[in-house]
Amino acid sequence: METRKFFKLLFLETILLLSVGAYFLISSSDIYRWYVGNTNFAKQKKGCDLHNKACSVNLKNGSVITLSIIPKTIPLMKPIKLNVTTKGINLEKLSLKVFATNMNMGLIEKSLKRVKKDTYKGEITLPACIVGNMIWNVNIIANEPSKSLGATFVFQTTR
Repeated sequence: METRKFFKLLFLETILLLSVGAYFLISSSDIYRWYVGNTNFAKQKKGCDLHNKACSVNLKNGSVITLSIIPKTIPLMKPIKLNVTTKGINLEKLSLKVFATNMNMGLIEKSLKRVKKDTYKGEITLPACIVGNMIWNVNIIANEPSKSLGATFVFQTTR
């Protein structure tokens, strides 16, 4: 009788220990990524320059994401406004990740809030670099319940 009670208690303690460990070691974003898979990114067309006009990306599901940056000079160390319009996406917010590709300037993560049906806005400040001529990627991510789609935009800044 005592050994049966011992093994029941040991089993419950093991389950409790595994549950607590999983709670602290596995984040909800990891679970979501396991369920949905990696984000499929589509890239802007090479001829589009965010310094001159808004650029659009056609996603694999037929949706479109368009990004415009104000001011068009895209200054460093000053706030810049990001305006995103979408077609075929109906989410409360979009995730945004901005990073330099030719030097580690850190990662800027931001949630763009929906201000109208297909319009999202946000504001970021790009850090300055003494080297100059930084090439930046803007990844806009639409996390839907069953898939994750994204658009990549590229622009360059000077000192």
